[in-house]
Amino acid sequence: MSPMSSTPAGTGKIWLITSATSPLGFSIARQALRNGDSIVAGCSAEDYAAWRDSQNGGQNATVDNARKGQGSRGDVVAEEIKSLDVGILSRLGGSACLVVSLNTKNLTSCQAALAHAISTFGRVDILLSCTSHTYYGAIEETCEWQAREQFEVSYFGTVNIVKTIVKDMRERGTGGHIICLTSLAAQTGTPGLSLLTAAHHAVEGFTEALAFEIAPFNIKLTNVEPSIMTYLLTNPVHLPPEVPIDGQEAVKVDRVVSHGDDDDDEDDDDEHLTPRMGAGNVRRLLETVTTKPDSGLNTPKDVGDPMSSDIAAPFARVLRYPNLTPNAQLALVAETTKVIMAVAGKDNPPGRIIVGGEDGGEDGEGGVQSVKERMKAVSEELEEFLECAMSVDVPNAVVTEQGEDGAPLPI
Repeated sequence: MSPMSSTPAGTGKIWLITSATSPLGFSIARQALRNGDSIVAGCSAEDYAAWRDSQNGGQNATVDNARKGQGSRGDVVAEEIKSLDVGILSRLGGSACLVVSLNTKNLTSCQAALAHAISTFGRVDILLSCTSHTYYGAIEETCEWQAREQFEVSYFGTVNIVKTIVKDMRERGTGGHIICLTSLAAQTGTPGLSLLTAAHHAVEGFTEALAFEIAPFNIKLTNVEPSIMTYLLTNPVHLPPEVPIDGQEAVKVDRVVSHGDDDDDEDDDDEHLTPRMGAGNVRRLLETVTTKPDSGLNTPKDVGDPMSSDIAAPFARVLRYPNLTPNAQLALVAETTKVIMAVAGKDNPPGRIIVGGEDGGEDGEGGVQSVKERMKAVSEELEEFLECAMSVDVPNAVVTEQGEDGAPLPI
């Protein structure tokens, strides 16, 4: 019996989603199943163990169970999401949903997940690499380990899974589509997100070069860039304690937005003359949504040293999702889901696609307009310093000494 013989009839495309329990991964997986596709739902070892414990005999849900869930009960499960759980996807998809443990930081784990997918469905047509997290903070607030961990997950994890899938697609000879989730941080710099910005720039540089390598094998590649706020609010976020500036402890200040003509320019200027310049607004937003009042997180057990700042005190030094309901998180990724489903598996998909309209938003955090403004600024800067740039071309810059007869002397 060939591997394809076990694939349910009419499954369409085969997806491998690296993080099916993230809001975007879950949303894409659910939509793919509704479209008649099959999915390989990657999840953490902990989520996988919990899912196995919930199954009868440790097996995937059967097709019959999936059909039973397509009625009113299935609609309730689909619409009233209590958690972003692979168990929901397993019940909705039946044998069209394969749950696997996947840690993209580990190349062996990537290879094992692909092997499991091939043995079940025979191939993978679309890879959605959407595993990531964010270390937020001014550069003086972050440590070397956090910088390395940001790259381990966001960059090296992407390289591992893409490398694994490309090899299979090339050897199989039928091509495929690789979709990598980054964010607008890959296009613009955002205060407080230097680590994430660097990692996403690295991913896009890697994939832009890779696209030329894999094009002869009919393998397409697309980078999808949602807004910064969408990305931050739907991925685990690490908020380090604020550090003292010039020997002074960080002090929480209640900001009052003035709608009149009050002269508070001096206060604004003073606030921005710190290494955390411009990062405060985003930090305050994340502080608001990553803790709940009286949640018991004020004295987390997993915190090593005592927090020195009242602002940072509620935050455990671990990655955690913002305190938004699953439905709220799914609403945030709705536009991104729509964009991905529109381009996935197409014959000529874009190499990069921005999620969002012309309006960059109140904080300038998203949309096509942000990228347009950046490109305009780069173009204007090139023109401004064009003469300086051109003056150092090699033919103009190299001056050779001449002999008495006017001939150049050998170098």
